Amino acid sequence: MDFLTSACCNTAPVQAEYTPIGQTCTDDTSGMTYYIVGDKESRRGIVFCYDIFGFHPNAYQVADILGLEGLRVIVPDYLEGKPLTLAELKQPEVFHDFKTRRGTYAYCQPMTLAAVNILRTEGCEQIGGVGFCWGAKLVMGALAEKGKSGVASSALLHPSFLEMADFEQAQGPILLLLSKDEPDFQNEFAVAKAQPFGGDSRMERFSKQVHGFCGARGDFGNDDVTGDVDKALAMTARFFKRTLAA
Repeated sequence: MDFLTSACCNTAPVQAEYTPIGQTCTDDTSGMTYYIVGDKESRRGIVFCYDIFGFHPNAYQVADILGLEGLRVIVPDYLEGKPLTLAELKQPEVFHDFKTRRGTYAYCQPMTLAAVNILRTEGCEQIGGVGFCWGAKLVMGALAEKGKSGVASSALLHPSFLEMADFEQAQGPILLLLSKDEPDFQNEFAVAKAQPFGGDSRMERFSKQVHGFCGARGDFGNDDVTGDVDKALAMTARFFKRTLAA
């Protein structure tokens, strides 16, 4: 069984405005478009997978906030300029194609490896992954092949598509931050905690927030939302400072 909250497919993104402080670039080797921000001298690099709505203003803002925490954050354009719309999510053939092809780790792996290579080239020695919604599945895939991807720990915020196997195959600690809409992950998290590196894993539920509250569905103009967004991102930054040796 994989875990997909119905809110993932039934809740529209919020309308928002934000001016990013980083840079949008194209990788000369892979041709991949990416956004990058944060401390250029940092030894800690983060690969961030946004939610299904792609480069939404909230995604830029989250990347910028983590960048201001002393991390070097790269956001590959995993959706290749074609984010999904709410209407498309309700079309079975489109959703099936996303879930079984273009949204899988196998499809996105080359972009993940290209992003890690960019961070390595800039001097990052330790790599972590952040995934929102479907991106949680992606960064867990990277964590399962730590030796190849270099991803040593992953933060999963309001995740979708996760299976028990993702937790069993993880090769590093995880931070699991849930909204009120995700199912119970106690059994899965127990597997993560039982791993030799499980002492650094953490789980917390934000019981007043909806699926996607840190991403495109989050109303960043609402103080009740942004208070929990700030808390979640502070936890994420602390997690990486703890699990990625500088």
